[in-house]
Amino acid sequence: MVAYPARVEREGEGMVMLTLPDVPELVLVARKRAEALRRAPALLYTILDAYPARHRPLPRASRISG
Repeated sequence: MVAYPARVEREGEGMVMLTLPDVPELVLVARKRAEALRRAPALLYTILDAYPARHRPLPRASRISG
């Protein structure tokens, strides 16, 4: 299993945005950080599942840095 580092940032009006730098298609907005982290794996699976059909290699996970 590959673990991709996530970036969670505050958005306006009490929302958070979760992105994965290694998978630019994944952009998720949620009310709480915990909700974004809970929903991200299913969205990531859906996105990566389409890569082979588009003849795209699965992205390598970058190193986690501060």
